Amino acid sequence: MAIHEVLTLEFFIASLALTVRIAPTILIASMGELITEKSGVLNLGVEGIMLLGAFTAFLVSFITGNPWMGALSAMLVGILIGLVFGVLTVYGGVNQVVVGLGIWLAGFGLSDVLYRIFFRDVASPTVNTIGVTPIPVLSDIPIIGPILFNHNPLVYFSLLLVPAVALFLKKTNLGMRIRAVGENPKAADSMGINVYRTRMVAVLIGSMLAGLGGAYFTTAFLSSYVLNITFGRGFIALAMIYFGNWNPYRALIPILIFNYVDSLQLGLQSIGVGIKYYFLNMLPWITVIALIPIFGRKAQAPAALLQPYRRAG
Repeated sequence: MAIHEVLTLEFFIASLALTVRIAPTILIASMGELITEKSGVLNLGVEGIMLLGAFTAFLVSFITGNPWMGALSAMLVGILIGLVFGVLTVYGGVNQVVVGLGIWLAGFGLSDVLYRIFFRDVASPTVNTIGVTPIPVLSDIPIIGPILFNHNPLVYFSLLLVPAVALFLKKTNLGMRIRAVGENPKAADSMGINVYRTRMVAVLIGSMLAGLGGAYFTTAFLSSYVLNITFGRGFIALAMIYFGNWNPYRALIPILIFNYVDSLQLGLQSIGVGIKYYFLNMLPWITVIALIPIFGRKAQAPAALLQPYRRAG
């Protein structure tokens, strides 16, 4: 089928709706890691946390039949991994990059091993997923309704998370302390802010949301589990923070661009357009490269990012 035969209004509406539907696969983890990085801590283990969160959510959903229990369990796993990461990096001063990459590798391998152990006797296991909850009246609006207001609750949560994180960082005492320790931890300490505790809280929040982001794959987007189910979305979440200049609203723009290209190539594959699938699969990753000169030129990280803090005396 030729491209001009499928590029209809219905196709574009469906692509935009899918763009919003897959937004949580990056957006939730990205907002969590943004909070972590605002405190001066970089967690490269987001992908590993997402993978373990996805598996945990799948396992618990399979056992209980309740995808919400699966999502909650994934958040708890994220907190536990964040606790390990925080103890090593925030309190122990271990290199953040090394620990983060270690968590990614551990999450990649452990999620696959655990899946093989728990489901070795189950052929093609599937779970119930969180259903679509159309917003009354709004979902009936032509064009806009199907795109924005006909999704599962985690989609709405992820979109609301953007202004929530912005308000949290700018208007709450904890948010302002997180920003302070990320810019000048020594000055923050002199003002009575506990740098270690504040950074630890930021790490736990980020890890919890990364776990939930992983859970989205198996509790809302798919109903099955496959190896490397997050498809590198944890690393994309890290890149989007950079593209957004550590601003929640600005990060949303490149996330939606990436997701739209991703949904576009998925749509083209589903209708059998005459382009090899591996070329279509490349499009989202080419988009990331293309976004670098557009969004990355003036990016300025928190001043104390990646700098461990040691209190004098």
